[in-house]
Amino acid sequence: MKRFIGWLSVLLIGYVVYQIRYRLVNVFFRNSFLRSLAVRSFFNMPYVRERLMNQVFR
Repeated sequence: MKRFIGWLSVLLIGYVVYQIRYRLVNVFFRNSFLRSLAVRSFFNMPYVRERLMNQVFR
């Protein structure tokens, strides 16, 4: 029974997070340090950097 309640609570939390995902992203990116950290880590991926640079300097 405890296992069932645990899984049910995980599913419920996942559903709620899915419903408010854009609000959570906005709260995350409101902080300038977190925003710059996300952009830096995003551009450290070679595929992403190459694709974006090709689009920008076309």
